[in-house]
Amino acid sequence: MQSERIELDDLADSFDIIEKVAEQFEEKANITGKDALRFTLLAEESIRLVSSIMTEKDPIEVWFEGNRRIAHICITTETLIDENKREEFVSLSSSGENGADRTFMDDVKEFIFRPKKPRWSLSQYEADLMRRRAKDKYSEAAWENLERSVLANLADDIAVGVKNDNLLIIVTKDFSKSLKTVGSTRPRELSSQIYVSSDEESLEQAYKKVDNCVAELSLKNKDSLRIKLLLEETIGMFEGMTNVFTALLWVEKYKDECAVKLVGNANIDADAKIDLLSVASSGTNQLAHGFMGKVKDIIETGVLNYEAVMKLQQEYNGTPVNYAGLGVYSDMGIAANPNAFSGMMWSMEDYRASLADGKAENSGMMEAWDELEKSIVANIADDVIVGVNKNKVQITMIYKMKEE
Repeated sequence: MQSERIELDDLADSFDIIEKVAEQFEEKANITGKDALRFTLLAEESIRLVSSIMTEKDPIEVWFEGNRRIAHICITTETLIDENKREEFVSLSSSGENGADRTFMDDVKEFIFRPKKPRWSLSQYEADLMRRRAKDKYSEAAWENLERSVLANLADDIAVGVKNDNLLIIVTKDFSKSLKTVGSTRPRELSSQIYVSSDEESLEQAYKKVDNCVAELSLKNKDSLRIKLLLEETIGMFEGMTNVFTALLWVEKYKDECAVKLVGNANIDADAKIDLLSVASSGTNQLAHGFMGKVKDIIETGVLNYEAVMKLQQEYNGTPVNYAGLGVYSDMGIAANPNAFSGMMWSMEDYRASLADGKAENSGMMEAWDELEKSIVANIADDVIVGVNKNKVQITMIYKMKEE
């Protein structure tokens, strides 16, 4: 679903227009209550970001895409940034002298003024900042600024792309029930990060860091054990990967729940994975057995080809079950937009619900359901959400704490 496209001539008077169109989109997409308020506020904050960068003469187009589950605020513009302004900002921001005064918006602006790569994303920025803050005093200040940003708090991701003088910003909001806390507040506590890659030595070191990582959160006994198991199962997923994979893994603690998070990069061995896909699409993919085996398969395949993920299936009791397609919930409209950089989202709870609906009439789904019920991760986590966007991968495991 897509709203009408709004051309903004006067940013000072744009908020009433944005609010009206956002409300129309929310009504059609059935986004209601607090979700609607948050989405409208997110749209307004996104325009504030753009207005702090653009000049009055820059043409700006805004529209909304998505549905009740996941929605996007899309902003595109063509701007000629004044070269003196560009150089003044870059020289100041690169010196480090003003690091303590930098804000989250400053870092976004720096990317736009002098892009070192074609894309910037909030999730990758957060992961990089977490890695740096232990060693860099300015990074700690930048983290505090990030925590105060309304835009960063409300958005599940912000993707910014620059090519020549064309700027595209896509702000994503995921309305999954399991993400209501994680997607709207900052965590009370953060564990240290665990670096993970697909080589044997890195995996061994990652396992050794799990106990200290969990201990930092001061969880009760059962909760501590379950978070430890989720971390170990996530690390174990990297064993046998068909690609070079690097990631940062950590835990966020909220009032009543924890989120195990992973942000990574995958460089797929395409030939090896295509060989596996040719087997998987026939319904006999034995390598995908087990819940985390399926998550691994979805990640590896999603990096190569979104459409191929939709074809992933495994044979149960002689019946093929489309384990990837049953859990995919990303908006197809924006995923098919060549100017966007949206990927795919997959949810364990969506997969579970699909199996629950079909298992009575489908023996294959019944067997897949039984397999899911036996999974350590599926029994501990309240939801597992996997996001794949080109070579970027995100995993969020939601765990509601059981002990007071």
